[in-house]
Amino acid sequence: MIEGGFAGEVYLINPTVSEILGRPTYPSLRDVPGQVDLAVIATSFPHVPSSIEDCIAKGVKGIVLITAGFSETGPEGRALEQDLVARCREHGIRIVGSNCMGLYVRRSKLNALGMVFPLPEGPIGLVSQSGNLGMYFYAQAHLDGCGFTTFLSVGNSVDVSFPECMQYLADDPETSVIAGYVESIEEETLRQVTRDMHARGHYKPAVILLSGATEVGVRASLAHTGSQARVRPDSDTSLFASGVVRVLRSDELFPVAQALALQPTTPQGGRRIAIIGDGGGSSVASGDAVIRAGLEVPVLKAETQAALRALMPSRATSTNPVDVAGAADEDPLSFAHLAEVCVKDPDVDGVIITGLFGGYRWLLSEDFGPREEAAARALGDLVRQYGKPILVQTIYARHDIPALRILREEGVPYYESVEITCRAMAALSEVGQFLARQESTAPASQASIR
Repeated sequence: MIEGGFAGEVYLINPTVSEILGRPTYPSLRDVPGQVDLAVIATSFPHVPSSIEDCIAKGVKGIVLITAGFSETGPEGRALEQDLVARCREHGIRIVGSNCMGLYVRRSKLNALGMVFPLPEGPIGLVSQSGNLGMYFYAQAHLDGCGFTTFLSVGNSVDVSFPECMQYLADDPETSVIAGYVESIEEETLRQVTRDMHARGHYKPAVILLSGATEVGVRASLAHTGSQARVRPDSDTSLFASGVVRVLRSDELFPVAQALALQPTTPQGGRRIAIIGDGGGSSVASGDAVIRAGLEVPVLKAETQAALRALMPSRATSTNPVDVAGAADEDPLSFAHLAEVCVKDPDVDGVIITGLFGGYRWLLSEDFGPREEAAARALGDLVRQYGKPILVQTIYARHDIPALRILREEGVPYYESVEITCRAMAALSEVGQFLARQESTAPASQASIR
């Protein structure tokens, strides 16, 4: 909290030492001379009840309870936890936790996570019942350059709930997408939250990793946070087009959140995707992955194919997937020209570019670098001009390449994995379907306002 630059007073409470980090400590919270708004309790388990009584006596209204040992340990721990919550509610106190990692709010420079490494900034609001998974998502953000406004580690969620955190982030003007890991929640609760967000004009796309796909996962979540989860198999589609995208893998949550934060949804939630590949294998693999993701790869209409063929060698394939057959070897800027042909087609809802983007200056000549960089800028312009998503899959995604840095600046996500690229595009379609349904059912007065 000190190194993070928090502007308010930070009081250190410890009964056994008089100084920490060059700052004086107080033996009890009751001894603090000023008002206290938030107490971060990280004592050993037996001292939690007395610490909470100190908070009540001091008039504290917010508690972050990091200490573990409550509902995740069994019925006795759950009963104690509920008693503490009831005691706090009598005095208007809200609790984040227990068994949590803390919280981070960028705009107030409040870093109560216990982590001092630089926290990557960006438009994503993160809520997680797992501190470790939260750190994993932060590590991804360091690599991919799209960070967070907030990290709310809610642990057992004994008081402040996951839906409340979603509502808070929906009202945060700096947050554009909500990402979360949650172990137990009802689908209808999530549906109601997104409907409420939309009705208030504050809807933010949400993506969650919802645990409990197997009996083992349910058993583990009970031991982890005391969550009474039920089995939700991978085939469960009850959240589809609800405004909350469910991902099944931990490595999908951040990339999907990144796409939702940076790219427009497909028009009306359309699923028709054009694939532009600079190799047969990339095109084939992407075609399969798009279909597995629940999207479509339609044969492009004759006019679009003719416009594509005019930009490619005669050996190229223009049907969809589009195999450029060396066009990018001659000029990497052709990626942008081909993508523009596709996004102009009203029968195309989004474009995936797959293969070697960014690597031509290494593969062939440094002279190709400026053309790749121009292509990156042009792709960003196309997204803004036509309002359709463009995602890039490249085997060079983990390399520091100028063209990829420009894609990042332009808000065009790029990924190493074909499958994750297609999952991100599917999420853009899914949220688009939710928005289209909300607009179609909204009263005429609300629709005209929006």
